[in-house]
Amino acid sequence: MNETRYIFRMDDITPTMDWDRFWSALNLLNRHRVKPLLGIVPQNGDPNLNCREPHPQFWDIMRTLGGRGLVDFAQHGYQHTLSPKPGRALLKATHGSTVDRSEFAGYSYPEQLSRIMKGRDILLEQGIDTTYFFAPNHSFDNTTLRALRAAGFTAISDGIALYPFKSFGLTFIPQQLWTPRRMLTGVFTICLHTNELRPSNLTTIRQFLRMPITCSSFQAEVDTFKSSPLRKVCNPLFKHAYSGMRTLRRTVSSYREASPQSHFPHNLSPTSEGGPSNMQE
Repeated sequence: MNETRYIFRMDDITPTMDWDRFWSALNLLNRHRVKPLLGIVPQNGDPNLNCREPHPQFWDIMRTLGGRGLVDFAQHGYQHTLSPKPGRALLKATHGSTVDRSEFAGYSYPEQLSRIMKGRDILLEQGIDTTYFFAPNHSFDNTTLRALRAAGFTAISDGIALYPFKSFGLTFIPQQLWTPRRMLTGVFTICLHTNELRPSNLTTIRQFLRMPITCSSFQAEVDTFKSSPLRKVCNPLFKHAYSGMRTLRRTVSSYREASPQSHFPHNLSPTSEGGPSNMQE
């Protein structure tokens, strides 16, 4: 129960991603025997993810990585196209995550199910068979969860909690960090946006992996998930503490923007991290 485990997740995997950054991160993780979760966008429609010309062997590469057991796969939405849906997602902007734009939250059940199934069909046609999912922009609602379960999905990489939990019949492996950080206890997913990784980010990851830490994989956490009364107590406590810290950071950020000469401790400065979930177990 006291062991801390870390999972690495790489978002926005498409034929047009920044392949140099992708290989740099993946090779670094693999050298340390870390098996990351790759979030594949089935049919990218987001121009912000077009960093290169489409790689003609994208699907061959993905199948090879999966076949060698070097990665786990998740379906990362459908087209990664986001529309304004203020206040409709379970993850709220008031807790530090910009989730007023969504591909799923706020849409009808038939529309969400259709998008999920279209995405899954594309992956299956390319030999990528996964029942893991996470939504673009961390933005989904209860309807999304019902549709995912109907479509045969079993686990989601998202939510703010200390340990994995169950909701709507789905296993949630929480995703709380955007940069490596030593934690006292729990299961923590570190989200890496593949196209935005810089050499300094890779240096931080390399230094982190050299520490005496325990890395896990998404599949391993799903396969070994067990609920317990203690975890049900710890998860909401952690969520409230995380929410409080996010609120503090947002307050400090606003104050510093209004008063550039104010001197707040650097460790209270805002980060690019997202916010906690309002989901109930």
